[in-house]
Amino acid sequence: MRANALIALARFPEALPCSVRPFSVRVAGEMVSIPERIHHEPSGIDIRGLSDLQCELVDCLLTRHHDGFVRQRYLEKIIRSGNPWIPPFVIRLAGEYVIEILDVIADNLTHLDRALYGQFVWWNPEFVALTSERVMSYWNEYHRTVRGYIGLPFFKPDEYVGFRLMRFFKSLAQAQPEN
Repeated sequence: MRANALIALARFPEALPCSVRPFSVRVAGEMVSIPERIHHEPSGIDIRGLSDLQCELVDCLLTRHHDGFVRQRYLEKIIRSGNPWIPPFVIRLAGEYVIEILDVIADNLTHLDRALYGQFVWWNPEFVALTSERVMSYWNEYHRTVRGYIGLPFFKPDEYVGFRLMRFFKSLAQAQPEN
C-alpha cells in the first residue's frame, strides 16, 4: 500500500504550504498521516498511467481540498469503495460544516461496508471522539443559530445530519469483537 500511496503522491505538483498539521489514524493496522487540507488544483494532477488503486488514493486526498465543492465531488467518487483506506476520509468529512457533504455521506450509509467502518472506528476512538466534538462545534456555530440569521430554520440536535452520522459510525464499533 505504501508504494502505491507514494506513487499517487508523486503526481501532485510541488508541495504547497500547509497551514494545518496532518492528522494520523490507524488503517489496516498501520499508522497513516493524512493532510488536513490541500491546495492543489485537481486539473494539475496528472493521473495518466496510474492504476485504479492509485487513482482512488488521489481521489481520497482531494477530499481534503480547501474548496468544499472539490471535497464533495471527490467524496462522491470514493464513498462506495470498500477499500480500507476510505473510512478516515469519509468520517473526517462527517465532522465538517458543509451540509451538502454531510448529506452525501448520509445518502450513502446503506452502501458502506459496516464491518470495515466498524473496525476503523474501533481502532481510532480518539479520532472519532474529536470528529464528534467537531460535529457539535459546527452545529453550535453554524446550524443552531446562524441559520436563523439568514432566514433558514434552525436544526435541533436530533435533526442535524452530523449527529446522525456520528451515531451511525459509533454504533458500528459496538459490533466489533474485543481484541
